[in-house]
Amino acid sequence: MRVMISGGGTGGHIYPALSIAEALRGQYPDCEILYVGAADGMEHKLAAAAGYAFLPVSVAGFSSKNPFKIAGVLAKNALGVAEARKAVKRFRPDLAVGTGGYACGPLLLAAAELGVPTLLHEQNAIMGKTNRILSDKVTRLCLTFPIKDLPPEVTARAVLTGLPVRQAILDAGKDAGRRALGLAADKPVLLLTGGSQGARHLNQALASLWRELLEKGVQIVHICGEKLFEETALLAREQGLCCEQPQAGELPKAKGGFLLLPYLDHMEYAMSACDVVVARAGASFLAELSAIGRAAVLVPYPFAAGNHQAYNAQAFAEAGAALVIEDAALAAATLRDALQKALFDIQLNQSMARASAALGHRDAAAKILAAAAAIIA
Repeated sequence: MRVMISGGGTGGHIYPALSIAEALRGQYPDCEILYVGAADGMEHKLAAAAGYAFLPVSVAGFSSKNPFKIAGVLAKNALGVAEARKAVKRFRPDLAVGTGGYACGPLLLAAAELGVPTLLHEQNAIMGKTNRILSDKVTRLCLTFPIKDLPPEVTARAVLTGLPVRQAILDAGKDAGRRALGLAADKPVLLLTGGSQGARHLNQALASLWRELLEKGVQIVHICGEKLFEETALLAREQGLCCEQPQAGELPKAKGGFLLLPYLDHMEYAMSACDVVVARAGASFLAELSAIGRAAVLVPYPFAAGNHQAYNAQAFAEAGAALVIEDAALAAATLRDALQKALFDIQLNQSMARASAALGHRDAAAKILAAAAAIIA
């Protein structure tokens, strides 16, 4: 088995690609994988760290309406397709896989042109520009959410698989997560995370409710982002809350039911420990959330490409798995109202958790591998 795989630009495209690569190696131990992407993209670093050979190709995104810049982007991507075509001929893959972002365009276009079976994975509830172009050319399209506006010929080649989730997330249990983070087993836990970069607006809204929630017996795990830690820690100190960072290699421990962190390597502990999550609505995070079935208050990032986070959040809200607050409407009052429902209404919390679990695809990797096997058989 020889597979070329690509996804780039953001972690939301790269991590699903790496998860699929991991699943392929698990099922086909002798599988040879070549990761294709931008030389200066974060996929280069992450693919190398995961142990995969990396092939850089020329790619560029359409971030300008300037006709001269657009011409340059088109020329660079045409060069990337030519480079990918040569690489496909040399590597002779049994399968080419793409997970979105402009970095995967050259590989899938070249592979499709050369008759190599191609599989494209879409993470979001609305298809990105690159994936929409590629969906008309690939052999199989794997979806995380049902997408209603696809052309009939694309729908015929689509299969709902979900998004692969790290095994650590699937294996973690609530009791183990709480023990690991020093949280009491008999009190509710609220988790807030704004992703690896953090989200200042979310941080400030929850910070204004810290004391109020703690007095009501709620334990708080607040992951604020590395760049925003000092300013958020200052707010904690002003309220007399402990915000000491753990020593390197040590798991952080809550004090007084409160834990403020810039980042958490073992996110599975925080997610498994919580009863409600306040977060953005990125596809990878929502896949993890639904895989373990947790209620959520979602605040979609308003500047996401194509406003895809709003569509992701809407899918969860329509299923009864989440409450949604628009970023412009987020404040202490609106967050308090949402938490009053999601956290303190036990029946609603349980109903949301069940709805979340119903959206989850714990076997997403297996479904994607089955889709791949069907087109290379």
